[in-house]
Amino acid sequence: AAFDTAYEEMRQTSGELKTLETKLQGKKELQRQVLAYAKTKLARDGLKAQKSPKARAAYRQAHESDFIIADAAARYFKAHGITRLPARKALQDEIEQLVSKKSGLYNTYQEQKQRFKELQTVKRNIEQILRREEPRRRKEQSHER
Repeated sequence: AAFDTAYEEMRQTSGELKTLETKLQGKKELQRQVLAYAKTKLARDGLKAQKSPKARAAYRQAHESDFIIADAAARYFKAHGITRLPARKALQDEIEQLVSKKSGLYNTYQEQKQRFKELQTVKRNIEQILRREEPRRRKEQSHER
């Protein structure tokens, strides 16, 4: 019973850890996109300052790499349903909190894994002892008859 319980606890913690890692990766990707989008602000503002369509086209062509990055970030935000960008500080704090939680959960997982291995060893030892005892019992039973 303790063996099965230890296994279930380890499995549950492992699942929580995987969920947390997925969430953390998503937040890190969001942070990367927010930073990339913020870096292109000057180029985007410069485009708005251009008065004529010809000047806008020339400006856009001159800063094409910035606009490609900004467009990719905008597509990412749209695909993930983000209408308002999160504050960078709040996002960083959330990531740090998730990393801290992941670290604690990982330590718990390692402890549970160690306990499970110990129980597994105990179980194997008991089974081995019982297998050695089995032939002796059979001999004793056959001598009694």
